[in-house]
Parts: sequence; structure tokens; C-alpha cells
Amino acid sequence: MFIFGLLLILFSFHSHANREIISQIYQIDNGIKKSDDVLVLLTNGHVLKISDQDKKRFPPSSYEKSLNEWYQFKLDKNRFIKSMKIIPSPQKSLNFSHPLSLGFLDYTPTTIKTLSLARRYHAQARYNPKESQCFNRAMVWAYEWWKNHEIRSNKIFIFFTRSYIRKFNFEWWFHVAPYVHVLKDGKVVERVMDIKYTSGPLQIPSWTNLFMKNNASCPVITKYSDYADFPYEGDCYIQRTHMFTYQPADLQMYEAWGYSKTNFNFNEVKAAYLEAFDEEF
Repeated sequence: MFIFGLLLILFSFHSHANREIISQIYQIDNGIKKSDDVLVLLTNGHVLKISDQDKKRFPPSSYEKSLNEWYQFKLDKNRFIKSMKIIPSPQKSLNFSHPLSLGFLDYTPTTIKTLSLARRYHAQARYNPKESQCFNRAMVWAYEWWKNHEIRSNKIFIFFTRSYIRKFNFEWWFHVAPYVHVLKDGKVVERVMDIKYTSGPLQIPSWTNLFMKNNASCPVITKYSDYADFPYEGDCYIQRTHMFTYQPADLQMYEAWGYSKTNFNFNEVKAAYLEAFDEEF
């Protein structure tokens, strides 16, 4: 059964061979074999590890019950946890008073008239070489396409299974990017607009192959639980959603309670600008 949690902003940086990450924990995966490393899945999408030798020093049961806490992790160059401690929530400073009123109830994606126009929007999107979180970048791009061009884009998640993460020592359990509808030769096609990793709009299989070391085909799911309830089956899954979706928690809430956003959340947009582009919104 998948675990619900508040998925929020993460701040991270590199210092020589060591790395520090501040985040909440999404889920713990103890593996199948007794000798398996423990995987610590963070709410930002990153995957940390606890070696078999360190299970007594960092017993998963000691923090598996505290998924709402914020942690400061110090890692080695291979993403194994060297130390961890509970810290105050960094979200306390993100206390905003007024919402964005850009919503609409019936979500119909915009069809961009030509591929050349889609390429122009891709080329004009802001880029920052710093390490940042995919969901924050995607939120800023989607918001600015809407604000500047009235484009109602979509988002696409790729979820990596535990089998894939363990086989390839992969460092993420999800990645997200905007995608758009484009008119090409009289037909509407989908193109992913992942400015961080691509030089232009890509077809979905070409985009997923950027991250799949085995070129695996990622089945399409319509419910988040189709991934979360079967974490060891296959290699990856993709799920489409609208541009207001911020993190997997939104997909969880929609499936569980029918809750779906109909506008941009001011707090999320503000946090996205700050974390991904070091700008005040």
C-alpha cells in the first residue's frame, strides 16, 4: 500500500566528495534479500542508501515512523548515509497570504500550431545550471508558458521501480517534465519540453530513454497506485497529468479523494522559483 506524505521543496549542495541534503522521507525499501542495502526514498525524488553494515547504526525502524519530520542527511560520494538528524522544517519561512487566480475547471491543453513554435518556446525557457529539483523546474516552465503565451501545457512523470534503481544504482525514484500538444502534418502529437536535459522538444520514448540505461519501454499508467503498489515489477512507468500538478502527492490525493488542482498554487510557484532559479516570485 503506498504511503501518503507531504511532498515539498528540498535544498541540496555538494562539498568535495560529501553531499548534504535536507528533505523529508517518502518511503523506506528494505530490499528482498537480507544483504540488500536499504533504499531511503526522499520526497524530492532522490534515493539514498544505507549499507548492510550500517543497518544497526541507522535502523530504518527508528525513522520509518517519522515520515513527517525533516532530516539533514550527510552522504558519501556513493549516496550512502554518513549521518542524519531531525531538523526544524525549512518551510516555516514560506508563509504566503494571497493565492493565484489563474484556474479553470475544464482543463483542455493548448495545441501549439507548429513544431517550430514549440521549439521557440523551448529555446526561450529559462535555464539554470545549478543542481535543482525537477518538479520545481517544471512548475516554473509551465507557469511562465501560461503567463507569457497562455499555453496550457501538461506534465509527464516517469517513475523508476525498485528493481531498476537497485540494478543500475539509480539515484531517483521519479522525474517530471512538462509536455505539450503540437500540430504536425495535420495531427496532434505530444512533445516533452525538458529544458534541463534536451536541446528541443522530444517524443516521449526518446525522453524516457535519456534516463533508462536499458532502453526499457515504460508502460503508461492512469493511477499512481499502479506504480506504488508494485514497486518491483518492470523498470519504469509514465503517468500524464495537467500543468498544475506539483509532485506525486497530487496524484495520490486525486486517486484517494478525487482532489485535483484547478489553478497554480502560489506557495508552490514561489518555492519553485526560489529553489530552481534563486529568484523571489
